[in-house]
Amino acid sequence: MKIIHTADLHLDSKLSRYFDSAKASQRRNELLLSFQKMVEYGSTVGVSAIIIAGDLFDVRKISATARDAVYSSVVNNPDIEFFYLRGNHDADTFLNQITEKYGSLPENLKMFSGDWTSYVHTEGDVSVVITGAEITKENNTALVDSLSLDRKRINIVTLHGQEVPTAGKTDAEVIPLPMYRDRGIDYLALGHIHAPKIEKLDSRCTYSYCGCLEGRGFDEVGERGFNLLDITNDGIKVTFVPFAKRTVFDISVDVSDCENSGDVIAAVRDFASSKGIADKDMLKVRLSGKVPLDTEFDLNYITQNLSEEYFFIKVLDETESLIDFESFAFDKSLKGEFVRLLKKEAEKGTLSEEEAADCIAMGVRLLMGEEKLV
Repeated sequence: MKIIHTADLHLDSKLSRYFDSAKASQRRNELLLSFQKMVEYGSTVGVSAIIIAGDLFDVRKISATARDAVYSSVVNNPDIEFFYLRGNHDADTFLNQITEKYGSLPENLKMFSGDWTSYVHTEGDVSVVITGAEITKENNTALVDSLSLDRKRINIVTLHGQEVPTAGKTDAEVIPLPMYRDRGIDYLALGHIHAPKIEKLDSRCTYSYCGCLEGRGFDEVGERGFNLLDITNDGIKVTFVPFAKRTVFDISVDVSDCENSGDVIAAVRDFASSKGIADKDMLKVRLSGKVPLDTEFDLNYITQNLSEEYFFIKVLDETESLIDFESFAFDKSLKGEFVRLLKKEAEKGTLSEEEAADCIAMGVRLLMGEEKLV
């Protein structure tokens, strides 16, 4: 038996933080297409169930396009059972619209509630019990005590929330993870955290945040995809499947040897190529290293040049100024006098060398263009 565990697809996200309206629309469509392709992949490899562990949608008001695409993926794959547990971003909108338009939910779409709900899913001689509950502010600390499983069965439990070390009164959707140990769980399918994570909870149970299917911003860097569960009567094998159309990268490029913006562009290209970053990817570049005080990098020029080579790129200047104090020793200008003054303060210990360098870098830039003193 094969089962897909996915979560945090956040379909219909606005995506306005980084993208203009055209690119945001394109990326929204890509998120939706990734969901559809994941279902197609599941059908191809013989998946009999897909667990959606929360946040299928991102907003309450979902588009007709997203609604119909998800509905079609479900009804056009009757051999796959979809187990949909709503997360903190999900609302009743999708279910209400489907019921209103088609009269009822598809038979192969299984839902959960605020209480534990269990479904028996069988394929051949393998049978699993899929149990889940939607965490609310009212039930988040009480759920674990009410969980009762048949330890002789293969048990998958699904939840959506933030893992925490202990239970307590809180308004957030939390999962006191240690309290789920030794309860007869074989696989704990979680949603809410967007980075993939697969770990052992106890000698029997593997727990996993499968992460989001597609990275949407620079807090979701690295590979994104879903988990594929291969289940036999001897146990569950969990494999993370990278599946995102685009990967989000956050890289630091040392530009200490660069003399101008053109050199920086070349350095970024070389570094990105060495990391296997493709033109379809999204990239944040942090320029690092120490550069002479009079070196000027035009971030707009650099970004505009590189923007044609990647789906999205953001460039940040995080370089430090390299101060050559001796070059200002006989500089008869306000700038030279300013540098010599701060050098004396550093020598007296009033300022550290790093603090003096920061002050000099800021001050000299303000004083650029001053006439020499006579």
